[in-house]
Amino acid sequence: MRSLPTSRSPLVTAVAAAFLLIAAVGRSQDSAPVFTAALDEAVGFARAGDRKKASEIFLKIAAEYPEEPAILYNLALTYEFDADGNRYRGENLNLAVSYYEEALAADPDFTPARFNVAVVWHKLAYLSEAAREYRLVAEEGGALSRRAEYNLALVLKEKGLPQEAEEILEKDEGVYDDVSRVRLLALLAEDTGDVGRAIRLWKRALVLDDDPVLNALAVKHLQALRGY
Repeated sequence: MRSLPTSRSPLVTAVAAAFLLIAAVGRSQDSAPVFTAALDEAVGFARAGDRKKASEIFLKIAAEYPEEPAILYNLALTYEFDADGNRYRGENLNLAVSYYEEALAADPDFTPARFNVAVVWHKLAYLSEAAREYRLVAEEGGALSRRAEYNLALVLKEKGLPQEAEEILEKDEGVYDDVSRVRLLALLAEDTGDVGRAIRLWKRALVLDDDPVLNALAVKHLQALRGY
């Protein structure tokens, strides 16, 4: 078979960092005024992009309230960014993992922390660890489960398990109306050598989306597959 143009399906990340910082405020409304003031200050620095200062304050708060998972979560989040504000480019992603895991130790049901630690593991190319955490989030069936399923399928594809990835994607209703999943399924069909299915899926992706760049990519894949 011809070498097909490659593409990397987008990793679905958690909700915006600013929203997750607000989560800690919501969980701490009944805390002492000094605690609340320090938390507000840390959140303010984080929103302004000064994550270094925010992490310093979160560290102090975490030392006083080590069992508060939202504080540990937000502390972990500050380590995901580099100095220019690029997420997952920070030099301390291992620290982010450490604090997410502390948050989960404090509250195993804190799903945003589990989802985010899976994403960081994925970014660090620890695929088995990422797959384990994505599975747990997917099995919970909450708001992040569908994103976790998609990312789990990506991990399985990277691990050379395209058929298992297909099973993950296809177990939900409406999969063929979700253009991101259709594109990933098309790539998985290519991986398994199912040319006819890949062609049908790429055509379906063209119907579902009007993004000129992504549609051009779909056309390239179709042209290559037809020249099989």
